[in-house]
This record gives sequence, C-alpha cells and structure tokens, in this order.
Amino acid sequence: MSDLRTVLATREVPSLLGTSLLGRLPTAMATLAVLLLVRGQGGSYTLAGTLAALFTAGSALGQPALARLVDRRGQLRVLAASAVVSTAAFAALAGTGAGHPLPSALAAAIAGLATPPLEPCLRSLWPHVVPGGSVLRAAFSLDVGVQEVIFVVGPLLTVAAVDVLGHSGGVLGCALFGLAGTAGFALTGSSRHWQPHPVHTGPHGSPLQHPALVRVFAVAFGGAVPVGALAIVAAAYAARHGDSSITGWALAANAGGALASGLYGAVRPLAAAPSRAITWAGLALATGYLPLAFPLPVALWLLAAGVSGLALPVVLGLVFQRVNEVSPPNLVTEANAWVVTAFGVGAAIAALGAGVVTDRAGAGTAIATVVLSAAGITALASLASAERV
Repeated sequence: MSDLRTVLATREVPSLLGTSLLGRLPTAMATLAVLLLVRGQGGSYTLAGTLAALFTAGSALGQPALARLVDRRGQLRVLAASAVVSTAAFAALAGTGAGHPLPSALAAAIAGLATPPLEPCLRSLWPHVVPGGSVLRAAFSLDVGVQEVIFVVGPLLTVAAVDVLGHSGGVLGCALFGLAGTAGFALTGSSRHWQPHPVHTGPHGSPLQHPALVRVFAVAFGGAVPVGALAIVAAAYAARHGDSSITGWALAANAGGALASGLYGAVRPLAAAPSRAITWAGLALATGYLPLAFPLPVALWLLAAGVSGLALPVVLGLVFQRVNEVSPPNLVTEANAWVVTAFGVGAAIAALGAGVVTDRAGAGTAIATVVLSAAGITALASLASAERV
C-alpha cells in the first residue's frame, strides 16, 4: 500500500491517469459502437466485424508510426494532430454507417490509424514521473489496472449514447471523448516537457530487431485474441437470448474482473520476474475464457465473463514491465506502441474471424468454436515464449 500511496501522491499522476483514460475511451467503445451502428441499420455481422477489425487493425498499424514520431519530436504535436484526424474520421463513420460500406470502411480505418498514442506515451512517462523499483512496478500495475475502468464504463456509455442519440450515438461518443481526453493529456506538464532521446541509426533502429521484445509482442498478440472475439461472442449469445443489453453487460463484466485484478496487483505487485511469469499468466488467461464456450444461464455466463477478465491485467502488466527492462531508451515509446499493435492485431483478427463464423454457423456452434479457438491461440502463444521471453 505504501508504494501505491506514493504513486497516487506524486504530482500529475491523477491528471495523467484521468486524461489518458478519457482519451482512450474510444478503444473500449469502438467495437460495440460499430456493432450497434451496423446492426441497428440492418447490416450484417460480417460488415460489423469487418469495420471493427479495420478500426482495430488501423490502430495497430498507426500506433508504432505515431510513437516513432513521438520518440523523435516529442508528444504534444503528435497527440494534437492525431486527435483531430481521428475525431473527424469518427464523425464521418457516424454519417455513413451500414448504408455506405466503402466510405464507412475508409472512415473506420482512418479513425484507427490516427488513434492518439496515449498508451505508449503514458508508459514512457512513468520512469520520469515516479521513483524506480517497487514504486515504478506499482505505477505500471495501477496503470494497467485502472485502464480497465474504460472497458467497464465504455460499453455502458456506448449503449447509453445509442439510446439517447440513435444508432450513431456510440460512434459520436468515440469522437468526443477521444478529443477531450487527448487534449487534456497533451497539455499536462509531464507530456509537454518530455524530451525524446537522441535517435540512433543502425542495427538498433527498431524494436522489431530485438528478439526479446518480439517474443513479448507475441504474448500480447495471443492475449488479445479472446478479448477481440468477446464482443461478437457476447452479441451472438445476446441474440440467442433475445436481449441485446447482454452484450454491454458481458463486456462490462469482463472489464470489471480485469479492473478488480489490476487494482489488487497495484496493491500487491508480483514479485516474480516478468520473464518467468508471463507464460503462466498467459495460460491462466486462456483457461479463464473456456467457460464462455458452454450454454450457461445468463447470470452464470455473465459471471464467467467477469472471471475471464481476471488474468488480463496480470499479462499486460508483466508485458509492459518486460518491455521497459529490455528496450533501448531511444525506442521505448515505439516499443510500448508495438505492444499495443500486437494486441490490436490479435483483437482485429479475432473480431473478423468471430464475425464470419457467427454469420455462417448457429449461435451455439459459433460461440463454442470461437471461444475454444481463441483460448487455444492464447495458450499456444504463451507456451511458445516459455523460458525464452
């Protein structure tokens, strides 16, 4: 608790966390917002999954490029420009919707590509904002834990926005929250005054040239697969039971489990070395999703959705700690962005695959197939990195 109190008492920590969470709400809202937009306008699960995948994949591609600019030019200008472009793309997506698939696809991709790199920016700030050692580990655990707030609040805000503003409400919410949060974060003193390290050209010019980092990115990819599939799985389960609100509650329950686990980790950070603990955490994540494959009653299925989120902050906390251990200082923002990218690619592939399977199979078969496949990929990615991360 003393480490956590030290983190929370540090100047600008509350504002950095609060504004970054607000700016990252679109990450938690976009998949469900797109799903409700498309399905509400009569579009297919395949179109919804495709648009969600384009947004997620766009973000996955854009984050390393934007983070590389941050490592060279600082945070303020990059965050400001990307926020404007992403906000405009969300607004365009809200206007096109299911009736104009090609413009919607372009808008979803641009919104993802221009997603402000708040996550890697915040992770690169922590070593400069708080002391090292156990206090720094507590900061990373707190960061990963409280970010689950957006995955609890995001789906509920999306559903509420759709109820108030119609089918496009969730997408418009993404535009508003992303712009407001990014502006607040970029104007904090820590972000404005952060100075990039000198650029090194040569063999160490990219995080992808470091095998230890690449193996960590693989763990992040595997961990994202069940997370990316969950929105489609929950929507299929909700449709099977004739209650669309189950989708939002399932995503919120999953994030609630992750939030509880992350906050506990902030109070009691793992003492084990990240290089040894990541594999076991990944296997725990895969195992936690297995009950969702079964046709449980609604209350039990939602409880299982909550349990499935418990291991995610453990995996991500270990991943980000490991990245900061092995990344060259001049590449730390980009290296953290590649974690976001690996996670985004895994989630995008899962969302697209889950949408296609759900359209072509019955709900029960699709749910079981998607969940078991996703958990298997997570387990394989974790085992492939065993004793070598």
